[in-house]
Amino acid sequence: RSPSPRPSSGSRSPSKPKERERRYSVERVELTDADAAFILGKGGKTKDKIARVSGAILDLTRLCLEIRGPKEARERAKKYVKCVMSQRVGPVYIDENGD
Repeated sequence: RSPSPRPSSGSRSPSKPKERERRYSVERVELTDADAAFILGKGGKTKDKIARVSGAILDLTRLCLEIRGPKEARERAKKYVKCVMSQRVGPVYIDENGD
């Protein structure tokens, strides 16, 4: 049995910027001390839950939340972060249409 041919290096054309952004990128959200503490949650559980349900990677450093991942995951994470931060100041109402 002969070995499988290896893919040649450099045979793929470079992807377009929009395609790369859909795959993976980083966004930053500036936070207050209170928001950062609320997003982190007890033992990091809130941050971990947002990451898990959104599919994004969240890194909280000082007053900056970095959200990494595909565009759709980043958008979900930002939406969840906004929702969690809104809970600090009062009740939150969820639009069933997803807006």
